[in-house]
Amino acid sequence: MRRILLSCACVAVLTSSGAMSAGARGDAKSGFLVVRKAAADGGVNGRPVVTVVVEGFVLGRVTQQALVDVYQLPSAAGGGTPQAAGSDVSHHAVRWHRFNGTEYSGSGFRFRATGGAYRVVVRGAGVYLFAGGHGSVTLRGSSVYPGSDGAYSIDGRRFRSLPPHPLTRAIGGG
Repeated sequence: MRRILLSCACVAVLTSSGAMSAGARGDAKSGFLVVRKAAADGGVNGRPVVTVVVEGFVLGRVTQQALVDVYQLPSAAGGGTPQAAGSDVSHHAVRWHRFNGTEYSGSGFRFRATGGAYRVVVRGAGVYLFAGGHGSVTLRGSSVYPGSDGAYSIDGRRFRSLPPHPLTRAIGGG
């Protein structure tokens, strides 16, 4: 737990310093997304609880059961290699439109995609996610248990319960 918090803090500092220099050039300001204890109806076979498209980074942890699809998108910044680690995680190749990606599945694992542009789709329960940069997110919680399906915060605003219907918001802005 301490490692992921330390990683999040380090990435936030690095991204915010980049955001300050980008702001000095007149570029859009970077933003952040935090998702806690997310769960949607249908588990790993249901609809996505989080779909984030961002140029920046995505860090996450799964405490229960989830499927995480990571697609690397074209980016001027290049990009790293998405990774996952844990005792109960498997992976295989997936495809979305013309983009190749990796699907991680299991429980009790961590994942990351840093230094590029990514589309990350998460299905399941017990999902914690932290993303930063420029982009958008679509969130969807449970329609059966709307008060206990997790919470989200965008760009430092107060935490809200996940919505029962898909909600799309921008991350960052100008």
